[in-house]
Amino acid sequence: MKTNLRSILTGILLVLFLAGTIFFIKRNKPVPALPPKSVPGALGLPAALKVRGPAAAPVKIVEYSDFECPSCRVVQADIQNLFRNYPGKVQLTFKHYPLTSHKWSIYAHQAAECMNAQGKFWLYQDTLYEKQSEWAPSNVPPIEILARYARELGADMDRFGKCMADVAVARDIYAEKEEGNKRQVSATPTFFLGEERFVGPKEMQERGENAVRKVLGLPPKPVPEKKQEPGTPFFPAGIPKQQGA
Repeated sequence: MKTNLRSILTGILLVLFLAGTIFFIKRNKPVPALPPKSVPGALGLPAALKVRGPAAAPVKIVEYSDFECPSCRVVQADIQNLFRNYPGKVQLTFKHYPLTSHKWSIYAHQAAECMNAQGKFWLYQDTLYEKQSEWAPSNVPPIEILARYARELGADMDRFGKCMADVAVARDIYAEKEEGNKRQVSATPTFFLGEERFVGPKEMQERGENAVRKVLGLPPKPVPEKKQEPGTPFFPAGIPKQQGA
C-alpha cells in the first residue's frame, strides 16, 4: 500500500513539475531551478545517441517528429524500408518536435530523452509508436504508462524518475523544436535530405526513396500507376466527357 501511495505521489509531483516547466519554457521566462540534490545534472551523453545508421552513410536524413502524431507512427514503416533496402547507406537523426495540439506529447518526448540518457532511445521510440493507441488517449498524463515502458526495457528507474523532473531535459527538447522552427518546420513528420524537404508519409512514399536513390547514383524507381476505381468510367485525354455520362 505504501509503495502504491509513493508511486502515485511521485507521479503527481512529476506531472505538476513538468507542467510548470513547460509553461515557463513556452513563454521564454526563467525556469525555476530544482534543489541541487534532486537534479541529476547534465545528461553527459552525446546527441548522436539519437542517430541510427553508420556515420559514413552517404544518405543523411533528419527527422522532426512527434510521438503522439499518427502520421509519425505510420511513416516508420517507410523509414524501416529504407534501412532494409539500402543497408549501410542511410543514417537517420531524430529531432524532437512536440506539437502543442497533442497534450501528452511532451511527456513522451521527455521520457524518450530520459531513455536516450540510458542508451535506449530507439527501443523506447519504437515502443511509443507501437503502443501509441494505449498512452495517447489517456484521460490523465500517462506518467505511469511511460514509466512502465521504461521498466520493461530495463531502465534504471531511479535515474529515469529524476530525469523526468529535470528542467534541462525539457529545455533541450524545446531547443530542438526551435531549431525545427528556424528550418520552417510546421507539421510532423518532416524529413530533410540535405535541403530537400518531405512532409508526411505520402511525400516520403512518393518522393523519398527516389531522393535516396539519386544520392546513391541509382536510377529512379518508376512511379506506380494510379489504379482506376471500380465502376468509374474512363475518358482518354482529349475526349470530353459527355453530359449525363
